[in-house]
Amino acid sequence: MKCFILKSRIDNDLEFLYLKWLLNNVSHIHKLQISLKSEEVYRTDQTIWKSVIDANFIRQYCLPDKIINLINFDFYICSKCQLFLVDIEKIIDSFKINSFFIEHQWTNVKCFYDENKSCQHIFFSTQNKSQSFHTLS
Repeated sequence: MKCFILKSRIDNDLEFLYLKWLLNNVSHIHKLQISLKSEEVYRTDQTIWKSVIDANFIRQYCLPDKIINLINFDFYICSKCQLFLVDIEKIIDSFKINSFFIEHQWTNVKCFYDENKSCQHIFFSTQNKSQSFHTLS
């Protein structure tokens, strides 16, 4: 398998642990595309979703521990949260200063906050053309 695409709603920390296990067992792939969504904010079983979704979050929870052959990595994450404009700038900058993302040239991350739905949207695509991610149901 050279390509792995996952679109999922993750509701709790146990599901994040399962995601990490799954990613560590497909660590030999060349292309990884992940789309994740949370439905609720601040449940007692959601410690991980309470974290800021930035470069460290993506590296820790959305990538395998050992990157062997990965060339393309696309992601879209929609998370219920409260953000301010300064938070968005810090999130985007976190990819520009993280050595892992710099080394792989995965620094052109987009992030915005939907005030109406209290949702952070963060995404990156290695595709040269515009990549659209479909909203998860």
